Amino acid sequence: MKSFVVQVAVRSYIGSRLVNEDCVAVREERGFWCLVLSDGAGGHGNGEVAAHLVVQRVISGFRSRPPTDPHDLSELLLDAHDAVVAGQREMGSLNTRSAMHATVVVLLIDATNGVALWGHVGDSRLYLWREGTLNCVTRDDSVLQSVLDTGVVDAERIKKLKSRGVLLAALGSAEEAQPHVSGPLQLQPSDAFLLCSDGWWSSLEAEALSKLLSSAATPEGWLDSMSDVTSQQADPRQDNYSAIACWIVSEAEAHAAADCATEADTLWPRPGPEPVQPSGGD
Repeated sequence: MKSFVVQVAVRSYIGSRLVNEDCVAVREERGFWCLVLSDGAGGHGNGEVAAHLVVQRVISGFRSRPPTDPHDLSELLLDAHDAVVAGQREMGSLNTRSAMHATVVVLLIDATNGVALWGHVGDSRLYLWREGTLNCVTRDDSVLQSVLDTGVVDAERIKKLKSRGVLLAALGSAEEAQPHVSGPLQLQPSDAFLLCSDGWWSSLEAEALSKLLSSAATPEGWLDSMSDVTSQQADPRQDNYSAIACWIVSEAEAHAAADCATEADTLWPRPGPEPVQPSGGD
């Protein structure tokens, strides 16, 4: 087994909204990494609460026992679902269909053994760059994705689809959550991952993501170049947009660049059990 070094960077912006309902966190425990992003929704600012509940539960569960297989990861995501449902009850939510809920995407990395697992619910995404190709390895739980799957709706009609942003699954929804989990994947040097909320990926085509990655020298540079594209669009309805970039490098490459400190070292100095939501704005 090859041992790898994980390089991480994070960005989270409020966009044009009054509250940032995205929440992100990164945790490392003895060579195991947990990267988690959640995008909350719900009236009266409860989306922010839902996202924090999800991230807190994922990080807490990871610290107790890092998942080592898809079943363990699925159970962890179901625990996060239960945390949101419990939060709804505490708030006295009577209608679970309109109560707070949240998406989630989680990437788990065993850097010592060089393997990765991931899982998600909702439309927050995970992209994987490998050997010059960028692929979205999650499938959105959304009306838009279901329409696209039919293959019979053209791009112009999709733009006019009023329910295109409606989720078909989320943590805290009335229906029991059914997490999508994948792995283990054997890592390779130069693999790159991107976890992001819909506010992030909706502003960037896959081709743009690939082009910006090809010209980036660091994970921080990649995130900054992507966020620049979004901010330049100056969308007055811009949603919160958040992302975590994760680069996989060999130990030899990491030692060769040991004198080049990354911004991630500053943003994430072994974060504690509480999720960290970096400040940001337009």
